[in-house]
This record gives sequence, C-alpha cells and structure tokens, in this order.
Amino acid sequence: MIEKLTIIIQPVRMRSVVELWDSDETPIAKMAWVKGPKKPRDVLRCAEKPPMDVSLEALEKMGLIRVLEPIKISSPKDVERIPKDIDAILIGDAEDVLADESLLDSLASLNVPLLAEWDSWGYSIHGRISKFRFKKYRSVKRYHTMGASDVLSLVRALKGWKAIKSLRTLYIGRYPSCSVEASPEVTFDMLKERFGSKVVQIGSKEYIEEVNSISDDEVEDIVEAWKRDFVFLDDRIKMAKHYAKIYVALKKLLNKYRVNSVTMDCAGLPDPEYVPCLAFSLLINEGIPCGCEGDIPALFTLALVMGVSGRPALMGNLNENVTHSDIENNIVVVNHDVVPPYFTCMGCKYYVRDYHAMGKGATPYTDLIDGMDVTLAGMHWDMDSLWATEGKVSWTKDLIHCRLGIGVKVEDAKRVSKEAFGHHIVLTYGNFVQELRRTAEIMGVKFVRL
Repeated sequence: MIEKLTIIIQPVRMRSVVELWDSDETPIAKMAWVKGPKKPRDVLRCAEKPPMDVSLEALEKMGLIRVLEPIKISSPKDVERIPKDIDAILIGDAEDVLADESLLDSLASLNVPLLAEWDSWGYSIHGRISKFRFKKYRSVKRYHTMGASDVLSLVRALKGWKAIKSLRTLYIGRYPSCSVEASPEVTFDMLKERFGSKVVQIGSKEYIEEVNSISDDEVEDIVEAWKRDFVFLDDRIKMAKHYAKIYVALKKLLNKYRVNSVTMDCAGLPDPEYVPCLAFSLLINEGIPCGCEGDIPALFTLALVMGVSGRPALMGNLNENVTHSDIENNIVVVNHDVVPPYFTCMGCKYYVRDYHAMGKGATPYTDLIDGMDVTLAGMHWDMDSLWATEGKVSWTKDLIHCRLGIGVKVEDAKRVSKEAFGHHIVLTYGNFVQELRRTAEIMGVKFVRL
C-alpha cells in the first residue's frame, strides 16, 4: 500500500571536524574553538524547545521513517557495509566538511540521497557547508533542511521516490493502448532499468475470465456494504454483484502476480460492463494506484503523488468538457470516470451510475470539497520530465461523458492548458508542488512549475 511506505534511513559516522580540531594538528582550533567558551547563542539555540519535534526519534515514533543502527565509516571499504535497500543516508553534523574525498566519492557512487543531520527543530545549521558542494559532486543528491516543514517535505519527497521504486504494475490488455499514445522510448524494460519498476502484462481475456469465475457468494458481503454506503442510479443496482466481481477479480490478479498497482487498456474491452472504473476508485482509496487506459506515465504520476501526499489521488483528461469561459476565468477542467470515496465532501453522497450514459458499466460520481487546495501534476510521454501546479476546487459537476468533472481555479489557466504535458493528469487534495520538485530531482527527471 502506497500510504504505508516507510523511509529507511542509514546514519553514517565519520571523523567530525571537532575531532580534527581537538588534536595537536590545529592548536588554535583546539584552544579557542573546541576548549574555549561556548558560543552563547549556540547554547541558547540548543536549549530551545521546538513547537513540533522532528528529530529522528520523533519521526520514527510517527511511523514516517525507520532509522538503522549507525555505521562508522573511515575508508571506502567501510561504505560497502551500507545496506542496498535503504532510501537515504544521514551524515552526522558537519562530518562531510573536511572528510577525505575518497570516502565521499564512495558515498556518492551509491546514488542514494544524502541528508545532513538536523536537530529537533528540523534545522541543519551546518548543512550548507560541505565538500559535496564542490563542482565535482554536482550530480549528488544532498539535502539540508531548515525547519520542521522542510524536514516533513523532504520525507514526503523520499516517499514519492520510494513509491516509484517499489511499483509493481499489472498491465491488462494491449501495449501501447488503443487510446493513449506511448513514446517508443517507454518500454517495460526501460521502466525496470530507469526506475526499478516491474510490469507484468496479461490479456483482457484473462481479466474477463477471472471476473466471470467469481461466485455470487464471494461478493455478497461487498454488495451489502455498497448498498449501505453508495447511492445506485440508472438501474446499476441490478448489476451490483457483477461490479463487485470486477473488484474482487482485480484483487485476486494483484495477489496472483504479486503486484501493487494496475492499469488497463479499457478501450479494447469487448463490453462496457467490464470497465473497471468503480473498482479502480475503491482500490485507489485502499492505497493501490490504478491507471486508466493503459497510460503508464499517468499511472506513475498517480503513484508518485500518492506516495508524496500519503493519500488517494485521481487522474483525468485536462480540459475535456471545458468552455472558453472557464479558461478565460482561469479555470481548468479535470474530467474522467474514476473518483475514490476519499474525495467526497462532508454530507455529500457517493453515486454509482452507468458508463457514459450507455445503460451499461459502473462509474462513480461525488462532489468534491469546494475551495479545497489541490495539486495538479503530469508526466511527459517520454517519462523524463514532470510538471505540477496548485489550484483550488471551483466546482464539481456530473458531465456524463466522462462523468466526473472538476473545475480547478489556477493562477494561469492558459499557461497550464498550453504547457502541461502528458495525456492524463493527476489531482489530489493539498499543495505538494515543493515535494514533487524534490522528488523529480531525486528521480533524475526535469521539473516544470506551471
């Protein structure tokens, strides 16, 4: 589950500058800087109590990170003891200031984010001073924080990267899909090589056979829960068992192929009754990224946004069902058939309706929270760049084809409409633009702020 990702941090300890200065090699430093009077405002700073404790211990208690036992490293050989499955390396306070470059070269070669140690306030006071700031280390991802919000933002960015690295996708149907252009650069092998993400492809026939193999008894409890929680329209209640079988079948396929995300070339399905819109909405709500129309860049963006935000997200077309008046008033429209229940506004209902008013299939609709901050993001077809911007929910409407329409007030709708790339875009509640910028840097892709 994307929301349950925990960042694994490996602290390393090197010879500190204080240890160097406390030697006969540097007499003045030893007498004045180490043995001399403490800096009065440093003493004051160390005694200050933070309004929010973001020390490693506190973050571990929150379940955001897991901190391994520190490893003492004094030579490149010691670096080999660092586990391969960590998400970041934490360098002790100012220990990379005067460290031997052969040691820093070895750390840099791991291609793992390097973090400068921070205090309980989230401040890495000496973080800006480091040999890693030299031009030779320009490609190294090293981060130092200034405050609790900066620490939390960094942890979210690391979770976004981990969401991509740990992505295992079930692709159902033809690739490229029948409705979304795919760059010739983007192959399943490339996804494995560049991002560490695995894709398992099966045919639509296997999916349909799995749905049809589910018995009525297996979905009885699910249907009863849906009847309590959802409002069925367009006679969809008559087919509720069938749609529940789609939901169960997808879960079984995810388990069978040991994957944690799914996308489908739904345009190639033989019957609208097998569209997975409702099932996808519910699976996303449970932390499983689900992408429509076999759109791999959109699926990766969805997983990334879910990882960064720790909450569900949805994807859709940009500016389908838009008017000139919308854009003139700086409103862009996100329009599709998948919406997790998480997005439902207080007191609003979650509806199950037919697919594109065809009298077949099941698509959900709900009203979002008016005025809520949202993040919009998208990934290029070549999967080498990411864009993001923030806005506010202006309105939600049932637009039938596709059913869910979300008007989002942005700073410059014309710019977003012209410069946003990728087929589908992703939306979630909250502003996570800064986190996405950092994650893009960690991933090694270009970031564009719209």
